[in-house]
Amino acid sequence: MTECVGRSAWHGIEVRHLAALQALAEEASFHGAARRLGYSQPAVSQQLAALERIVGTQLVNRPRVSQPLTLTQAGKRLLVHARAVQSSLATAEAELGAGADKVQIRIGTFQTVSSLLLPHVVRELERRAAGVEIVLDNSPGDTRLVTALDRGEIDASFVDLPLRFDGGMQTEPLAVDEYVLVVPRNGRRSTAGEPLQPIDLRGLNLIGFKSSGSTQRVIDQLRADGINPHFVLRSDDNNVVQGFVTAGFGAALIPRLAAELLSGTLDVRPFEPALPPRIIGLAWMRDLAEMPSLQVFVDATRRVVSQVWRDRACERIEEIPRLARAQQ
Repeated sequence: MTECVGRSAWHGIEVRHLAALQALAEEASFHGAARRLGYSQPAVSQQLAALERIVGTQLVNRPRVSQPLTLTQAGKRLLVHARAVQSSLATAEAELGAGADKVQIRIGTFQTVSSLLLPHVVRELERRAAGVEIVLDNSPGDTRLVTALDRGEIDASFVDLPLRFDGGMQTEPLAVDEYVLVVPRNGRRSTAGEPLQPIDLRGLNLIGFKSSGSTQRVIDQLRADGINPHFVLRSDDNNVVQGFVTAGFGAALIPRLAAELLSGTLDVRPFEPALPPRIIGLAWMRDLAEMPSLQVFVDATRRVVSQVWRDRACERIEEIPRLARAQQ
């Protein structure tokens, strides 16, 4: 048992001290942290030194020349709280900036969700919670969005599950999205819907997503089965994928919902047996789980998914928990 007398030294911690710690952790150097914060390197060193004096322990392992900076165990623990503080302040700024009758929530999204799901979620919010306003952060894939979520730059994000790192995030799977092969229609009868076997990918020039975790799982599964897929292009931009497929550079190995965004005379072929699917999910920081606007957004998304996607990509929606565990 300890007795607390007077004002704790920790009350002297300032937001700039925590911002310096976070920048040092993410940039792994004093030079990078200074550039990111717009300070001089001595200023960053001074803020770190002040923070270490207040907490009474070393937070950063000072690197040797040409070595990256790392945090001590105490620094790593404090970083979790520093990010939570930064995230809470950003959320407060968004709420106050939205006006007295509006609450903003920052949502990360990628192309499939932006086109096929999010418009329905926004309409649902307008109908049930007109005071919640969505601020979108769009990205071709979710890799950058997960980083932004971890840094507290957004409140929630649509993601490709399972996450490659969770960083204190809570996730909820939404849809099973099977992988298909998209090929140009060559003037003969359409082969759309006719299943392929994974072995049929041998010798094909393939086009696929660049930073997708689910694409990597497909590649790993194919290689485990003795099939080494040959990619001539990897891009997270659907427009780029479509352009190269249409021009005849290869066939696109992508999720079905992404294939639905492509236009032109293309055939979409499923696989039997099926390849590991993409699991589209929603992620948010556990520290924000009780935020009312986030709860409203999550509830609206659940309702829309049950209405919009259950009859489209989610024939196996009841299998999502098992599939998520299998892809861990």
